[in-house]
Amino acid sequence: MTRRRWIIIGVGGALAVVLGVGLLAAILSRAAAPRPAATPIPPRTVPVVVTTHDVPIRTLLRPEDLTILDVPVQLAPLDVLSDPELAVGRITKIPLVTGEVIAEHHLADPTNVAHDLAFSIGDDQVLMAFPATDLMSEINVLQPGDVVDILASLEQPVLPGAATTAEQEPEKELFTFSALQQVEVSAIVVEIVPAVRTAASTSRSINETEAEPQPAPTPQPSEIKAQAILIALSAQDALVLKHIKDAGGIIDIVLRAPTALARFELNPVMAEYLRDRFELVISR
Repeated sequence: MTRRRWIIIGVGGALAVVLGVGLLAAILSRAAAPRPAATPIPPRTVPVVVTTHDVPIRTLLRPEDLTILDVPVQLAPLDVLSDPELAVGRITKIPLVTGEVIAEHHLADPTNVAHDLAFSIGDDQVLMAFPATDLMSEINVLQPGDVVDILASLEQPVLPGAATTAEQEPEKELFTFSALQQVEVSAIVVEIVPAVRTAASTSRSINETEAEPQPAPTPQPSEIKAQAILIALSAQDALVLKHIKDAGGIIDIVLRAPTALARFELNPVMAEYLRDRFELVISR
């Protein structure tokens, strides 16, 4: 019995040793094995507007010039555009390459009279502000994009006759002529002069006023007063128009039909022209 007991104890001890060694080997092998790589977290992206091809400076953007891509947040400028509609119809301030992200500071708004209108005129043009003192301008008929002609009346000295002496001042006669033709209105600067509104149209309850601020009412046509007409001209035509204005000329703007692109052949009008055309005979 004693011998059998020792044999059982020995076999049990051997099994315990084998199990311990196997467990230790398993622990060591697991510790030595490389840890599985962590699943990478995809970077957060935002949609941005990019160009589909190279775009030169001062290009009016069209839908086919633009597309949308998703880029990492850290690569998107703070004033990046996320909707192509925000860029269509605007003008590039810098040249853009294919795939370049478009930001707000890259684009000019041709309707922004204060800052960006200069990007909409040609290199050989200047933008001139002309007083809106003629009747056509005062009645708010003109709109940006209209094609107009500019008519002027100006007193000019008449050539001296044989009986005129050096001491006599030269006579002056009023000449009316077409100063400029086919001029496009770039913009109109207006002033809003609010009219006195009735109590029914302006009254609101205290509760409505405190609940949320109400938007300003849309100006009525009678409240819009044109201050200046902005037109893009060649530098020489701008000088001509300035001289006529500074010389005290009377200027009127006439509106053309959108399809009237021909140049009118006009004769200057003066007293002699009126006499000949209407057969005006003045006798004393």
